Order: sequence, then C-alpha cells, then structure tokens
Amino acid sequence: MDQETIAKGFYMSLCSRDEIERIFNVSSASDYLLKIRADATVNHVRIYRVFMRTMADAGENWCFNDYFDTKPLENYVEHLADEDYAEAKELTAGFVFCDKPNGQIEKTEFGNIITISESLRYFLYFMNLAILDHGDAEVPQAVRSAAIKIAIRTMLQSEALDFELDPRGEIPKQVHDNVQYHTNRQLEFIVGHEFAHYFLGHLNDANLIEDTYLSVREMGEKPHKFFSYAQQDELDADINAIERPIYTPDMRADLVNRALFFFVYLHIYQGVKDQISPSVGRAKSHPEPIDRFHHMYNHFKDSVELDEDNLKSLLELGDIYKESLVEDVALNFESYESYGSIYLAQWRGKVLIDRVDF
Repeated sequence: MDQETIAKGFYMSLCSRDEIERIFNVSSASDYLLKIRADATVNHVRIYRVFMRTMADAGENWCFNDYFDTKPLENYVEHLADEDYAEAKELTAGFVFCDKPNGQIEKTEFGNIITISESLRYFLYFMNLAILDHGDAEVPQAVRSAAIKIAIRTMLQSEALDFELDPRGEIPKQVHDNVQYHTNRQLEFIVGHEFAHYFLGHLNDANLIEDTYLSVREMGEKPHKFFSYAQQDELDADINAIERPIYTPDMRADLVNRALFFFVYLHIYQGVKDQISPSVGRAKSHPEPIDRFHHMYNHFKDSVELDEDNLKSLLELGDIYKESLVEDVALNFESYESYGSIYLAQWRGKVLIDRVDF
C-alpha cells in the first residue's frame, strides 16, 4: 500500500469516500474546514470515540460533516442586511473541535475561515446550568458547584472532550432544554463577534500568529495562521456584533444580556486562571472580561431595555463564585490540572465505566 492509501485509512471509519477525497485534495475553503474537523477527530482518541458512538446511533443517515451544528451561525447571519448577508454567506464558517475555547479567523490560501470551538459550547452549557434560574426545576447547589467546575476545567483544557459519550450526569429535560436555549443564543453573539472582526476590517496580515487547533499537533501539518487583534478591536467587535444585524428592540436587548452574562462567565474563569497561572508582565490580547461587560453596558444602557437589578445580582454572584473557586484552587489545585472528568454531584446517576458503558 502506498503512503496516501495508508493515510486515507485513518479516515475511512468515519468519512465517506467523497469526504476523504476532499480532505486529501483540498480545493476550497469548505474542503479546508472539513479537513480541520477530520484531522482533529482522527488525532484525538476521545473525540474519535464520540464520533464513533454518534455514527452508530445515526446508522445509514450518518454524514460526518453534518454532525456539526449550524443553527447559531444561520440564526445570526439571517438577520444581517442584504449586502452583509450576501457577503457572510460567501464566508466559510463553522464549529470545530478545538481545545482552545474561543472563536478564531484563520487565513488560508482559499480565503479566510471563521471557526468556533465546540469546547466553548460546553463551557457555556455548564456555566448556564450553574448560574441561571431554571424556573420550577430545582437545581441543587452541589450540582451547580460541580457544573461550574466542569466549565472552568473545560476552559483549562483539563476536562475530557467526551460530553456526548459521558454527559456527566442525568440532567432533567426541562433544565437541559432551558440551558441549551440560552447557550445557543450566547453562541450567536460569539459568532457575531467573529463576523464583526471580518466586517470591520480587523484582518491585518501583520497580526498573524501560528497555532494549532488541538494541543496535540495535527499529523504532518504546519501550524495554522490565525489573526490576532488589538484590545480596541475586540471592544469594537463586541458592539458591532449586536448593532450590525437587523433586530427588533427586544431581540437586541436579549442579545446584549446574553453577551453580558458571557462576560461575567469569562470573569469567573479569568479569576481561576490567574490564580493558577498569574499573568503579571504578560501582554493580554483581549480586554479584561469585566471591562468588556462595562463597555457594552455603558454603550447600550440608554438604547435598550436592561434589567438593572438582575445585572447587579449577576455581578455579585459572579464575584462570589470567583472568590469561592479561587479559594478552592488554593486547597485543591490538582483537581483543576488533572485530565479527566468530574460529575454533577447527586445528579450523576449510574456510575459508568469507561470503554464498557461508553
């Protein structure tokens, strides 16, 4: 067997023949995105196992590229004005498995590609489970505390990326549906933030950095080239993500609130990260999350309806969680650094055995 046939064999269990040919003969931005997704899968055993289970459940309807959710992208783009909509539809964008939980724009020979990390979805999901009011459903404090720790560990890249195999517990449907709804809306803001960088012309070749999608470098691949931005660019993209689409006043207010919650979540995470690895003397590419919160709040407070009392409570709760987690890091440092999984306290359900039950 020649080397290319051997290399293609790694993808045959998950991808169709057509997808494999596109991966090995990239000729467009969409092919390139497919290759990013496939490479991450075959080079990361945990992600590979997630796909194998999903493929088994899908049966004959399985399509590797269709696994990735497109709703947050579509929901954002469909609200753009005609000219922006046409331009956005020409831009390749999608979710990828990436253990750096953020959005990025990569420069490729086929054009710029927007990617959003699936890890960011998990971070938001468990933060929403921990922080939000879930109506009539009671969420025990121990479950909330475990959820926020799972979220933080996901950002720290120490939580296993296998939530679809091992969901960390039995979450009541009412709670899951509520969390999922809020998570998707927050992802719309994050999608809009990346599109805003594109529309605002922040893609300066002088600010390209080299990096990989996974901490384990892709086989035989050179590092990818991503755009980095000035802190003012980040603040401008936050505002533009909400001002550019054509929203009703209620929809705009809703997305502002989603963004503000997201910034508080990042504020909590940043407190833990700084306790584990202080950033003294290191330049930061992004403004502090709490600065992004206040910048957005001050920009929109007179033009959209915001619940002042709720936001005040959110900031207070964020500080309480941050202080509690910082203290926990000091006492239980290894529980944040060690790779693996933690569970949702009394919602854990049956103890599952790795490679037996999932």
